[in-house]
Amino acid sequence: MRGAARSLISGFGQARALAWRFFLRDTRADHRQSILGYVWLIVPPLANALVWIFLNDQDVITVDSRGAPYPVFVLAGTVLWTGFNSSVMGMLGVIGGARSFLGKVNFPHESLVYTSIFKSLMEAGIAALVLVPALLVFGVTARPTMLFFPIALAGSLLLGWALGLLLVPIAALYSDVSRALQLFLRFAFFLTPVIFSLPSSGAARAVMLWNPLTPIITTGRSWITGSDEAMPTAFLLVLGGSAVVLIACLVVYKVILPHLVERLST
Repeated sequence: MRGAARSLISGFGQARALAWRFFLRDTRADHRQSILGYVWLIVPPLANALVWIFLNDQDVITVDSRGAPYPVFVLAGTVLWTGFNSSVMGMLGVIGGARSFLGKVNFPHESLVYTSIFKSLMEAGIAALVLVPALLVFGVTARPTMLFFPIALAGSLLLGWALGLLLVPIAALYSDVSRALQLFLRFAFFLTPVIFSLPSSGAARAVMLWNPLTPIITTGRSWITGSDEAMPTAFLLVLGGSAVVLIACLVVYKVILPHLVERLST
């Protein structure tokens, strides 16, 4: 483990440079034959939010948005959720996407993880831009705490990377893991206060308080809307815990990947 940690540190520059080249290559390839290009990164959170905005506007559902315009409320939550969801699934596929050359080319394998991180940062950053016109259109008062929202977005990504990298060794061997996680995340969406505020009491509140994404979404959204749903202590605990898990998983990944490559190649 110590040798793997030292290797990660000493080879960080080389792995990062290679990851950047992978990132540029993949990004160009993904959008080369697309008419709308990077606009597709904004469409998923916007489309998801528009559904709930319509349902709330038609009184199909009634949501307490803590005094904030509901479109801004749900957009902020959706952007954070989308960042988490895409970072989990992106990290989960780092080995599958490189399986064709993993056993043929000698390179720092952690560069695949860094590539996934670069992709998630770009996608989340572009998706978050949808909040700017929403704030202007719905007349949300500018406040200094809005500048902290990128920290919440980084927190959602960090949690996603940690969870995804934790499952990578199993997901590389069994495709069921990726499919099961996709299904689980569909249900987890409704166990996370994305489209509604955290309930004040009841079983739903108890369940959501155990959800590590809850303090990230409620705190990040409060920085945008000025609501009173922030959970700063829990937010910092999740942020710190995610960082520790991510680093530990990266070391484990460095140790076991050669064995995974050998098994996959046979």
